[in-house]
Amino acid sequence: MELWQQLLFLCPMLLVAGVIDGISGGGGLIALPSYLIAGLPISSAYACNKMQSFLGTSASLAKYASSRMVDMKTALPAALAAMLGSYLSTQIMLTLQDEVKNIIIIAAMCFVILLTVCSYRIKIDQYTVLRVKLSHKTVLLCLGVGFLLGLYDGFFGPGGGTIAVLLFALMMKYDLRVGGGNGKLIVVVSNLTSMITYIIHGDIIYAIAIPCAVANIVGSYIGASLATKKGTGFVKYVSWAVIGALLVYTVVKLFF
Repeated sequence: MELWQQLLFLCPMLLVAGVIDGISGGGGLIALPSYLIAGLPISSAYACNKMQSFLGTSASLAKYASSRMVDMKTALPAALAAMLGSYLSTQIMLTLQDEVKNIIIIAAMCFVILLTVCSYRIKIDQYTVLRVKLSHKTVLLCLGVGFLLGLYDGFFGPGGGTIAVLLFALMMKYDLRVGGGNGKLIVVVSNLTSMITYIIHGDIIYAIAIPCAVANIVGSYIGASLATKKGTGFVKYVSWAVIGALLVYTVVKLFF
């Protein structure tokens, strides 16, 4: 594809990915394959995805924060742990062959599916906690959630926001919107860490990454607005839809 053809294909796809990310996370499931379909090398696809995801998720984070749907007491420790996890996993990814990366992608998708199946037995949409009191247990949980999400985001990324919503709801009984807001901060910090690493290695194609980032920012703000206005039920159903897409993607990746 020529550059203009790539952008004509990618910008609408990244707009849709931003809407999904703004609601429940998982927009990378659309974004990363789109970069590959457009003909980018896998390292550049990862790099552009990190830049676009960082900027787009930052836009939706601003919307969640202005709606008071981020609990900074727990989100900040988790974000710091995510930096370490993302740095370690990104450094490892830079050394791996594409075949190994495919195995990691499949394993990550299977983890998301397992987490989702387990969460079906718990009515997480009924949780209403907006703020928690800090304790040693709470801090340890936050660090664990952040480090796990940072590792996942550096190795793959798509679905990280959805995983964050589920983990914060399951482990701390958060309202799904606050779980999503906390997850946005973690994903922003994790993506920034990975993005800087890819910039240093010269993998980002700016002529593609910047227009796609603009489209993704618009979509993310739209998605975050929908999520904060529609409530937890809306967020829950979109989250399950994203998980369903992850399941289909995993099966196709595994067998084809």
